Amino acid sequence: MLGQSALITLLLGLLRIGSEVQSAPDTVQCGLFDEDNFLRLGSFAYPTEHQWVARVTFTKGFEGKIRENGCLGVLISKRTVLAPAHCFVQFNGMAEGLSVHLGVFNKSTPINEPSCDPDGFCVRPAQEIKLAEVAIHPEYDSLTLKNSLAVLTLQRDAKLNANVMPICMPPPHLVNQTLVAQTFVVAGLRTVRDLRLKLTVNTLSRSFCQSKVSSLVTSSTTVCGYQSKPERFYTGAPLVGMQVKGQATQNFYLVGLMLDWRWENSRIMSSFLAINNYLDFIYQNSDSLIVRS
Repeated sequence: MLGQSALITLLLGLLRIGSEVQSAPDTVQCGLFDEDNFLRLGSFAYPTEHQWVARVTFTKGFEGKIRENGCLGVLISKRTVLAPAHCFVQFNGMAEGLSVHLGVFNKSTPINEPSCDPDGFCVRPAQEIKLAEVAIHPEYDSLTLKNSLAVLTLQRDAKLNANVMPICMPPPHLVNQTLVAQTFVVAGLRTVRDLRLKLTVNTLSRSFCQSKVSSLVTSSTTVCGYQSKPERFYTGAPLVGMQVKGQATQNFYLVGLMLDWRWENSRIMSSFLAINNYLDFIYQNSDSLIVRS
C-alpha cells in the first residue's frame, strides 16, 4: 500500500520539475518497428516486439480489484510508465501498487528467471522495479472512468535491452489527427493464455460503438473499435500507431491505453484512453520522453 505522502501526490497529480521531451535522432531507440515481425499479426509477440509492455503488480500479488484481475502499463522512458488510474484507486479511495515487470514474454514464468520455450529458445529474465510514486490525473472520475490515467515513477531506471524499450510519444504532426477509421496495433498479456499477443484494432466512431455495446466505457477522450481477434487482454494494454517517414514505416508511437472491452456477438470491442488529450499532464510528470520528428 502506498504511504500517505504518496497518496497525496497521487490525488493532486503534482508537477515534476525538470521534465524533458527529447526529439530523437535515428540512433535513439524507441517504438522499434520490424516489417517482418509486423506481418505476423494475430500471433504471439516476439520478445523483441512491443518491448514497452509493462505488467503492474500490487501489494496483494499480481491481481487487483479490476476487470479480469490484471493490469498493464506502457514504458515511456527509463523511469516512467503510464497505466489506467482505476488500476490503483480502489473503492476505498486508497492506492494500491507495488512494482512493474518489464520484458515479460510468458506471464507464467517467475520473475528474474529466463523464459524457455519447448522449441529450445530462451528469453532473458524480466525486470522487476518498485514504484516510487503514482500521480493520478486530477480530473479522474472513479465512477465513469473518465480521465483514467496514472503516471508511475519507478525507483530506478529500467535497463534497456532488446526486450525492454520505451515506446515513442506521438509526433507533433500526428497529435491532432483523427483516431477514427484507423488501424492500430494492440499488444499485451492476456487473461487466459501465457504468451504476449499482438493484433490490430480497427477504430470506429464513439456513437457506433455505443450503439453496439452501450455498457462499453467511452467518452470524448477515448477511441473504440473491434479487435481483429477475440482475445481478452488485461486492462492497460497499449494501443500504438505507425509513424511513416518517406516510403517506410519508421517506428511505433503511443496512441492509447485499454480501459475496457466487451463481447459483441462473437467479436470483442475495446475502448482506449486517447493519450493525445493528456500530453501536458504526462510531460509534467515524466522525464526524458522520446518524440520522433
